[in-house]
Parts: sequence; structure tokens; C-alpha cells
Amino acid sequence: MKLINIGMTILTSAALAGCMNVATSGAQAVYNHQSITKSINDQMTTFHVYQALDDKSGAFKGANISVATYNQEVLITGQVPHEWQKAKLEKIVRNLPDVKHIYNLVTISTPSSALTRISDAWLTAKVKAKLIASADLDATQIKVMTENGTVYLMGIILPEEADAAVDIARTTDGVQGVVKVFSYIKIVRA
Repeated sequence: MKLINIGMTILTSAALAGCMNVATSGAQAVYNHQSITKSINDQMTTFHVYQALDDKSGAFKGANISVATYNQEVLITGQVPHEWQKAKLEKIVRNLPDVKHIYNLVTISTPSSALTRISDAWLTAKVKAKLIASADLDATQIKVMTENGTVYLMGIILPEEADAAVDIARTTDGVQGVVKVFSYIKIVRA
């Protein structure tokens, strides 16, 4: 019975992470400062990266790679067994149109386990929920991705919003580290 409860908890965690993506995407459609076109282009860039990784050569078979794109900046995390795979991955992304910057934070190691990935999805969902509930920032401007317990935050926000987002992520139970990949908005009075 305990094993069934653990299994149901894991499945529920994964499902909630997916629901958070849908809820956040819906909110972004209404409140997003980015134009819908930019958002669609970012999603297409992410799609093209995943499509390129699924080539017939099998070069990335057995690798664990996660991709997020925001404002033409691509964040790549995960694990690959060989250095040449990391380099090839960056080359693939660099050759895509509309990519301004690449953050290649892939590590050379054995890919994480399915349990670790489910735990990461749960952490992402928890952080997103806390960001949405916060009155200190606009959560629709922040993408959240988790890899091996490290939370990656990216978006275009005010510096004080970035500080609030990092504090929320850092104090979320289970988070082992936080990496900021923000672009900052500076308000200047004329």
C-alpha cells in the first residue's frame, strides 16, 4: 500500500507540473509584456532544438537535455555522457534563426534518474506556484526550470523582482541551488 501511495504521489507531482505550465501559459497570454509573436517564436525555437536532438543518427540517445527559450535567449540544462555532445548541442542551437544568446549549462555526466526528473518537475511546480502567489513580482515574466535540484530562473524583470524570485526559489523546500538567467528592466526618468 505504501508503494502505491508513493507512486500516486510521484504521478500527481508530474501532472501538477504540467498543469502549472498550462496555467502559466494561459496567464501569459493575457498579461505577458512580450508580444504573442515573440512568445510563439520562443516556443518554436525550443521545439526546433528538441526536433534536432531527435535526429536519426542517435547522437543524443540516452542524454537528458532540457531547453527553455525566453526573448530569443536559450537555456540548455541536463546531462550528456560526452563533451562532443555538449559542443554539438550548442552548435545546433547557434544555427537556429532568432537565437540571440545561448546559456549552455549542460554537464558531462550520467543522465539523471527518472525519480530525479520527477522530483525536479515537482520542485518546478512548487516554485511556479509560489511565484504566482507572490505580490512582489510578475510571475508571467519568469520561466522556471529545475535540473538535479537546481532551479533556473529566466526572464525580463526589474532587479528587485529578480531578488524576490531568487528568494522564493531559494527558500522552497527541496531546492539545492538557484541560477539566475535574467535580463533586467531599468526604469529611467526623462
